[in-house]
Amino acid sequence: MKNVVIKPLGKVLKQAGLISDVQIRTVLEIQSKNNQVKFGKIVVSQGILKQKTVDFFVEQFPRLLQQPTKEPLGYYLQKASLIDAQQIETLLEEQKQTKLLLGELVVEKGLLKEKTLKFFLQYLGKTENEVQLLSPSYQELIKSLHLETKAASPYSLLKEIFFWTGGHPLLTREICRIISDAKYFISDGSEEIFIKQLIKEYVIRDWEIKALGGYLKTIQYYLLNNTICPPRRLLRQYLQILEQGEIQANQSQEQQELIKLGLIVKQENKLKVSNRIYQSIFNSDWVHKQLSAQAKKLQTNFHKARKTTPRNEQISTATQIENEPLSQIGAFIVGLGLLVIAPLVIVLNNSQDQPALENDNLNAQSLSQSTLCVAPIPSNLASQDDWRLRLQQEQQNLQQQFPDNCQRNLDKLIVLNALKLGKENRVLEGINNLCQISVTSESFNQSQFWLSRWYNSADWGEQTKTYLNSISDCPAAKFNY
Repeated sequence: MKNVVIKPLGKVLKQAGLISDVQIRTVLEIQSKNNQVKFGKIVVSQGILKQKTVDFFVEQFPRLLQQPTKEPLGYYLQKASLIDAQQIETLLEEQKQTKLLLGELVVEKGLLKEKTLKFFLQYLGKTENEVQLLSPSYQELIKSLHLETKAASPYSLLKEIFFWTGGHPLLTREICRIISDAKYFISDGSEEIFIKQLIKEYVIRDWEIKALGGYLKTIQYYLLNNTICPPRRLLRQYLQILEQGEIQANQSQEQQELIKLGLIVKQENKLKVSNRIYQSIFNSDWVHKQLSAQAKKLQTNFHKARKTTPRNEQISTATQIENEPLSQIGAFIVGLGLLVIAPLVIVLNNSQDQPALENDNLNAQSLSQSTLCVAPIPSNLASQDDWRLRLQQEQQNLQQQFPDNCQRNLDKLIVLNALKLGKENRVLEGINNLCQISVTSESFNQSQFWLSRWYNSADWGEQTKTYLNSISDCPAAKFNY
């Protein structure tokens, strides 16, 4: 239950949109002349509100805030004498035809201000998500996915989806799509059981091979192969949040990276797991399994380092590996990268001296077997840029004959370039790169993952939304509704 501070009557009525600043000043001025007269009595005498409305906020409202169980919205509005029984009956009949929420109809009919409705939903509604459900974007989502044809109460259905997704755009849209494709009609009151079973069947169980598997595997990859923080430290921090429910934010590098990955969210200086889907998939058993795997990986690297290090350097090297395992592994990978790049540069330079093939098919076949298309992508940024530019040039030359394995490497390089641009705060250029990735590409899930992060970030969110609205098509932006 949410902690609520009971405010003076005037402030509560103002927050509920039932009294203006001018009216409050008038009431206080009158009260200053006679301190014995209560604020509420003056409000009634001035014809600002009914006696029943004032009595509701003075006598019933504080008590209702403490009750764990909540009544339907119409119950409270009638208790506050803001609408009467006849109006509620009329609205309920109309609700059967329109499938809209009662609160939405009340505002639409001019019986209640939207501010007043949000006040009642915030303090007396079952969940705060009901306030969000009245926004145009969610109304449009319901209409675009035809949820009104799939459930007796589409808003209740969407509210239950939010309970699992936490309002995450991509997760919410995908769950709605699964429901839209299903051959079921969800009766009123059965939303909780239906959504719970659907998510377990179509999302959580064998999640790697399900529709959201690609997106979830991307999160898993960047968590377990993180280059900013050692993965074991990220896992331990995430496990602490998972087991405790929430912890105090301290701006640590681990917390910041988990927020960037989208696994946790910050609310009022507290950190918690973003949604129940993440909690169910990346659960404590999964975390302990990954921590065990990380420990074995570090042990293996330690033994390899001991075997390859001269005897008189083994002690100092072992200590260094224990303290900085990822830097050692990173150096090893860079070394391998240089071994790949050296012959690559020779091949590329030599290829400039060879005469161009006359037949496009032969040219494409030759390219598909070149280092550009079959070798691992180097970690060096300059080499990546050179590789990407050469592939883009070949793509322009060959057009329809461009080999698939070359396209795969090009797509990977485009995503890597987008991340580099993002780090340089050249976000719009990075978005343009991510929008080049097609839905059939192996890199599509990564492009969608990073674009979703930028879209929802505090720093780049507005720029990303504005830019996406200005372009005609961006496959990776389909999460945005």
